[in-house]
Amino acid sequence: MGKSLKQDSVDAWDAYLSTLERNGLADPHWEVESEVQEKLIDYFKAKIDAGVSDGLTSLPERLPSYVHRFPEEMLRAIKSHAENVLAADPNNGAAAKFLAIEAFHKVNTRISSEKYPLLEKTMVLAPNDIEICFFAYAACTRLGDQMQEEALVALERMLERLRGGNHKVSYLWTMRLYTTEVDATPVQNYLRINKRHPVVNRWEAVLNAILVVFENELLQTPDSGVFNIIAHIHEAMGDIEAAQAVFQKIQPYYEERLKQNPNDRTALSSLANIHGKLGNSDLAREYRVKTDPTLAWEGQVLPEFSPVVDLDGKPVWLADYRGKLVLLDFWATWCGPCIAELPNIKEVYEEYHNRGFEVIGISLDSDETALRKFIKENQLPWRQVFDEKGWENPLVKKYGVRGIPAQFLIDREGRVISVKARGKRLADLIEAEIGDNTD
Repeated sequence: MGKSLKQDSVDAWDAYLSTLERNGLADPHWEVESEVQEKLIDYFKAKIDAGVSDGLTSLPERLPSYVHRFPEEMLRAIKSHAENVLAADPNNGAAAKFLAIEAFHKVNTRISSEKYPLLEKTMVLAPNDIEICFFAYAACTRLGDQMQEEALVALERMLERLRGGNHKVSYLWTMRLYTTEVDATPVQNYLRINKRHPVVNRWEAVLNAILVVFENELLQTPDSGVFNIIAHIHEAMGDIEAAQAVFQKIQPYYEERLKQNPNDRTALSSLANIHGKLGNSDLAREYRVKTDPTLAWEGQVLPEFSPVVDLDGKPVWLADYRGKLVLLDFWATWCGPCIAELPNIKEVYEEYHNRGFEVIGISLDSDETALRKFIKENQLPWRQVFDEKGWENPLVKKYGVRGIPAQFLIDREGRVISVKARGKRLADLIEAEIGDNTD
């Protein structure tokens, strides 16, 4: 049965977890006093020595979330012990599990692929361990298409181990397949497969098993997120009628939320999506506009600016730009996504400026000195509207801007082409509008 655990070792592990969680798991490593480190090493050695009992290891839950935050010296000591134990006893599932988790937290794909047999071995040696199956699936999704077969096997094993057990446990584990812990959901993996591939029936069986779990959950606790997942699965499997039936069931839930709060953006965006799926395009657009009022301007002539000035104190009027293609860029130096988009805007500006493309920046900054410094350092050549008012800028209110970056692309007649002119879409829209016209 292995060594008995000392209470102070358990306390050391609990204290270590508390330290990590208090700090938000932000840093990869935390300093641990040598005395505490020794207790933690003893704790894990005993857990590994204990092996598997009743199909489970006694390693702590959610170990994959913590192992890469261990101090290097401590990790090396535990890993070395696990390797020695596994060499002496190839059937020790606890040693295999620790080594598999440690290996798959490395960033080198080749090494991780070579280490996959450890995950396979653990799933066999610990036949009731759900966590290792989930971890194997998550690890395989990080490695992409090359491990898709292994991802399917891990998922099949996980669902098999959940079958017939506590419903709430099944639901919680299945829901984790739709979190940031995995790089590809089961539906995403299914959609990647050629429908003539021999494993397609197995993926469909997996999706049907997931449907059963989520449908059972809805019988107990109606949840909009679960409804959406169910509808998405039906859509992916080509059962549009079933997907629409799910959307119709969830529609009253969001409508009731809107009665309680007419500005509930989650309800508005969900209803826009639902009506889009049900073919109600006018209603879908109505809800999208309520979610993001700027969408109402698409296809419309944008009204003239309220009186505003640029950084040089000169008035800026849209009328002065008639005959040109114009991008209105609502942004700020404190906005990460805005800054990330600037290189793209600069590249497009350099490509198309001589062909009639202009940019007007509308800064929501409040510090003029910092703004000027940023513009100079990043060599932004276009005019900047600035009034120190931030979100109280009159153009923000006039055009219904609720979030930045917001980028309005306006044609030569002043009509809004798009209010989502970002990334590659910006260049595509400009090229379609300007074409070979050099006038």
